[in-house]
Amino acid sequence: MSYRYLGNKTRLADWIVGEIARVLPAGSSIADPMCGTASVSIALARAGYSVTAADALTFPVVHARTRLLAKRAPAFKALGGYDKALAWMSSAAPVEGYFFQEFGASGKPANGRAPRLYFSADNATHIDGIRHGIRKLAADGAVDEVEHSVLLHHLILATNKVANISGTYGYFRRTLSGPALRPLLFEPLEFERTPGTHTVLQGPVEELASTIRTDAAYLDPPYTKRQYAGNYHVLETIACEDEPVAAGDGGLRPWTDQASDFCYRRSAGQAFRETLKRLAVQHVFISYSEDGQVAEDELLSILSDFGKVTLHEQPHVRYRSNDRVKDGSVLERLYHIEAY
Repeated sequence: MSYRYLGNKTRLADWIVGEIARVLPAGSSIADPMCGTASVSIALARAGYSVTAADALTFPVVHARTRLLAKRAPAFKALGGYDKALAWMSSAAPVEGYFFQEFGASGKPANGRAPRLYFSADNATHIDGIRHGIRKLAADGAVDEVEHSVLLHHLILATNKVANISGTYGYFRRTLSGPALRPLLFEPLEFERTPGTHTVLQGPVEELASTIRTDAAYLDPPYTKRQYAGNYHVLETIACEDEPVAAGDGGLRPWTDQASDFCYRRSAGQAFRETLKRLAVQHVFISYSEDGQVAEDELLSILSDFGKVTLHEQPHVRYRSNDRVKDGSVLERLYHIEAY
C-alpha cells in the first residue's frame, strides 16, 4: 500500500516482525494500539499472530479494518460486487460540496480566504460525489461496517495520490503539481486471508492500554513534534465523513483535543510511563527513532522500570515531507521490554 505518512513502518515491518518472532511464538496475540497505516498490523497477521489494532484517529482505524478484517473481497451486493464498487467510485457524479469549496482550486472557503489548492477542481468535486454516495449507502444500510471501511480506504488512498502537498496536509503547494492534475484512480486491493482472529478498536493508547488482553503489545508512538491530527486533517475528514470548520489558511479541522503527549518533549517521557503502567502484558515492543523527543538514555531509564530491556537497531532512510527536513539516514530502534 503506497502511502505518504510520517513514521510509516512499511519498509521496516519485516525487520520489526522478525525481531518480535524471536520472542513471541506464532499463534500468540499482540496489540498494535498506535497502528497508523496498519503496515505492522498486517505484517504481524501474515506471520500468524492474532492482532488487536487501534488508533486515536479515525482514518487509521479505517485502514486497519480493511487490511485485517476484509480477508476476501467484500460482497458489495448493493453495488453488484467488488469490481462494480470500484467502477461506481470511478464514475461517481461530481458534486460541488465541502471539499470543492474548502480544499479545491476553484472553491470559496467559508472564512473568505483565497482557494486552498489541496486538489484540482475536478478531483475535489469527484471526492465530494463519492463522499455523498458513501454516506447514502451507509445511511440506507446498503453496506456493512467492513464494506463501508473498504470504500473509505479506497477513497483515502486515491485522494492521497492526487493531493497537492509536499508530504503532509499541514499546507498545500502554491501551484497545482502534475500529480494533482491526474484523476482519482481506484485500484483493486489484494485482500489477505491471514490465519489469526483480529480486532480493531479506536481510542488513545493511554485509555485503551488498561483494556488490552493480549500476550504482547507493539507501540509505535509519534517521535517528532508534528501532530498527526493536524498534519492529516484532510484524511481524517474523509474517514469521519463530516464537514468541520476549516480554520485558517490551511483549513485544518479542530484537532487539539486529539493532540498526542508523545509529540511534546515536556510530556513524552510521562506518556511512556503512563502507557506502560496500564499495559498488563508480558512483552512490550516499542519502535522509536534516534530523532525522538525522548533521548535514548532517558527512555532506557523509563523502560527499565517496567522490565528487562533489550535494544535492536536498524539504519533507515529519514522521512522528508519537504526540503527543509534534514536528509540522510536515521537509526530506528526497537525496544523489547520483558515484564518483571
